[in-house]
Amino acid sequence: MIAQQFIYHFLSSMNLINALNSLLPELHSYRDEDRRFHMGCTWHARDGLREFHDIELRYTYNSERLALQGEPLPNRSWCYTEPNGRVHTISAERAREFMESTHRSATVMVAMLDKLREAGALDDIVETEAQAA
Repeated sequence: MIAQQFIYHFLSSMNLINALNSLLPELHSYRDEDRRFHMGCTWHARDGLREFHDIELRYTYNSERLALQGEPLPNRSWCYTEPNGRVHTISAERAREFMESTHRSATVMVAMLDKLREAGALDDIVETEAQAA
C-alpha cells in the first residue's frame, strides 16, 4: 500500500515537472565566433518541439580619425586596421567633407598669421627685467 502511494506521488510529481518544463524556459548565454553575445530562452513543449528566443548583442567601434591615419582605398574612402585586427573606415563623402572643412580653417589661419607677421607680432620677443634706479 505504501509502495503504491509512493509510485502514485512519484508519477504525479513527474507529470507536474513535465508540465512545468513547458512553462519554464531553459536559459542560455554564450559568445559566438563573430564576437556576438547571445542570451535568451528555450521553451520545450510536451511533444518535444522547442521555441528558441535569442537576443544578439555586438559591440562595434569605428573611429573616423583613425581611419584617416590609414590608407586611401580605390573608392576614395579611407581604412585603418589596428594591430588587434579592428578596422576603422570613413566614407569618401565624409573624408571629402573633412578635407574641405580643414582647408577652410587652414586658409583662415594662414591669413591670420600673415596679418600678425605684417604687424610685427611674430617677431622675436626680447625679455628683460626691470632694474630699480
